[in-house]
Amino acid sequence: MSLVVDSKAGVTSKGNYIPPSGPISGLLTSLQESKGALRSLTVETMWGSFQAKLAKHLRQPLAAELTQGMAVRLWLRVKGSKIRALLVVPLEARQVLYTGPREACIWVCTSKSCCRKGGSELLKTLQEAAQSQSDARLEVKKCGCLGACKKGPSLKVRGDRKVHQVSPCSAPQWLATVLRSRN
Repeated sequence: MSLVVDSKAGVTSKGNYIPPSGPISGLLTSLQESKGALRSLTVETMWGSFQAKLAKHLRQPLAAELTQGMAVRLWLRVKGSKIRALLVVPLEARQVLYTGPREACIWVCTSKSCCRKGGSELLKTLQEAAQSQSDARLEVKKCGCLGACKKGPSLKVRGDRKVHQVSPCSAPQWLATVLRSRN
């Protein structure tokens, strides 16, 4: 199987398989990094394998979530031979073993839809509340779309399911509940 390269696009499909735009499932066969950041994925499907460049807003959040051999669902935008992954959802849960004090990491969706529903304010409120929690090791980060735009603002706690519709005014109480359940 040969690699087809388009000098304008930079990343194209392997072999002759170019997937259609829209959702597709497959297995990650490799993750490509550049300058210490995840840049593109090689995905094998039943129709063939292809390489897709990650949208910039996905690179940091997915770096810790994806591993080689993992099943994923991707939403692609294909223009000619240029393939871009707009959303990547892991289809299998990763287990995390804690050997030290338990940490909490909260990702708040900062996509346009969630920001219109208060995602930016929620992010600021949670970051301020996390700083005031001196006893807990807690990180609050922004991330790209979590795939629940109608239920926004959305957020995700490491190891837990997604949470929806947390308002900025109820965020400190919600955070205290999360921290109590993690200890």
